[in-house]
Amino acid sequence: MSNILSTVSPNEKRDTDKLMNSMFDPIFKSIVQNPNFRSLLSLIISYVTVYSPGYVYENLIFANTELSIENYKERKKITDIIVKVEGTIINIEANKSAKASMVAKNNLYHHKIAYDRYLSGSTVDNSEVFQLNFNVINRFDDRLFIEFSMKDDTGKFTDEENFKRIHINMVKPLEKYYNIGKESLTKLEKILVMFQITSRKELRDISKGDEELENMAKIIEDLNEDEHIIGLYDKEKMDEWIKKIDHEEAIKEGLEKGLEKGLEQGLEQGLEQGSNNKALEIAKNMLESDMSVSEISRFTGVSEIEIEKLKAEEN
Repeated sequence: MSNILSTVSPNEKRDTDKLMNSMFDPIFKSIVQNPNFRSLLSLIISYVTVYSPGYVYENLIFANTELSIENYKERKKITDIIVKVEGTIINIEANKSAKASMVAKNNLYHHKIAYDRYLSGSTVDNSEVFQLNFNVINRFDDRLFIEFSMKDDTGKFTDEENFKRIHINMVKPLEKYYNIGKESLTKLEKILVMFQITSRKELRDISKGDEELENMAKIIEDLNEDEHIIGLYDKEKMDEWIKKIDHEEAIKEGLEKGLEKGLEQGLEQGLEQGSNNKALEIAKNMLESDMSVSEISRFTGVSEIEIEKLKAEEN
């Protein structure tokens, strides 16, 4: 392990107030599927369905191919969270950005679940298919829940009522918490804030006096002591740092090569050629990171046509 990595070693004693953000994918999935979070998950689901919290609690099942256990070390890889309550299928997503690529991925997955239910048996399956998005970026307005369904242009008629997409605006309760205080929050809003808090003191304070919220706080604190979770979190930050350094080095190398070539064939031509070659190399590396063509073009200056050619060569 390098010296850089050792500064964020999972084995380092963590005696500070700092917590990892619980919207970090492995933490979020581990919380949602923890048995001690079941009552709070039932409360959330009751807000977007016709079922009461108690009914959801008694009838909720996880439909994932692989279910998590309480500890990340013991859990198998989870690619999604799908729950069922009677005739309702709910795909749960944690969204840390509003990038077009992430929105498209979630929407396509939602459509796939809806389509697959028709292939599950010989008869048509009319079960409801919801996608429940926990958004830490406010994509729409100040409403806590925003529901989308297929309607006509007047908004009076709904086509395929069973297909819905629901967005939770997690920004609003967090702003209330910091601007007005925890006393202004409902229990549901406290849950959403707790997913975003990164202070142990604040986490314990907001959950104090409510057994279910205290259970959630304990789940979060326990996950913050799980060396496998810590390692993943640190790796993500390190990958971002390495990508930034690699990009800066690539630009520097491209300029140096351009200057050298410019001395031989003309400064202007050399700079242009060196910069263009390096931009193509960077674009090629970005393709391997599954970035969209439009994003790569905007970042590197390489045309989308050239990037599509690179993509075809890779395939």
